[in-house]
Amino acid sequence: MDPTTGPGRTQELLDLAEPLRAIEPILACPACRQPLRLEGSELAGTACAHRYPVRDGIAHLALLGSAETWEAACAGTGSRDYQQNYQEVAAAEGYNRNYQEKTLKRLNTRRELSLLRELLATQGRTRTLLNLPCGGGRLSRPLAESTDLLLEADIAVGQLRYGASRRDWTTPEVRMTASAFHIPIRDRGVDGSVCIRLCHHLPSPAERERLLAELMRVSDRFVLMTFFDFNSPKNLLRRARRWLDHKPPKSTMRVAEVEPIAARSGFALRRCPYLSILGSGHRYALLVRRAPAA
Repeated sequence: MDPTTGPGRTQELLDLAEPLRAIEPILACPACRQPLRLEGSELAGTACAHRYPVRDGIAHLALLGSAETWEAACAGTGSRDYQQNYQEVAAAEGYNRNYQEKTLKRLNTRRELSLLRELLATQGRTRTLLNLPCGGGRLSRPLAESTDLLLEADIAVGQLRYGASRRDWTTPEVRMTASAFHIPIRDRGVDGSVCIRLCHHLPSPAERERLLAELMRVSDRFVLMTFFDFNSPKNLLRRARRWLDHKPPKSTMRVAEVEPIAARSGFALRRCPYLSILGSGHRYALLVRRAPAA
């Protein structure tokens, strides 16, 4: 009997899919947002014909595409090309090695880990926490320390496989491919969502607003995300030098843009520290769901 197709392999596939049982009640089809059910080594829509494979313990739930997938106008270049990055483990390894070997990136990582711990501590411990995009797990440890179950999600399966091979925490976790435009989780399905260094890769305002709206949709208590501040000293300097170095403009947001987007989903911007006031234009935005009016 072929060991790659026999009963032993079937049982192995079922065992790898089993951690998904813990989050089956909060999963939703990324295409129609209806519930999903674990059937063997697949997730099947309960109200649609969509089926999503589970391979090597990773649920493949990414719905690729940009604004056209939610019927919104999106002028200019979208993020479709960016979504194809790091699908292979080798490419993901090269990306993550830069953060391990380059001095400035190591210092930035140290500061980011500190900021994450500080901001997460203000929200208390969570039962479920979504990390999207999780990348290769560079910033996952503080999240794992603050939750009972960590959902590691990324559009690139190469990043997920790389991260799984270097995991060094004991917190239970589930890994899945997912688009931040179509998060495969029901409304308010997780306590909190963390989205670090994605927003500034999205070239259109429609995509950036969609990102924030999706994170808040699935989060019951809070969202912690980063954006590149239009008014940061770093960006002001970049804009002043454009005539000389011809660098393209950054994909930025203003605090005054984030606040009304948050308010429309019932959230408030509570904290917004810079990663580094002079060395970086990235800001960490802590959005907290408002209590219902009495």
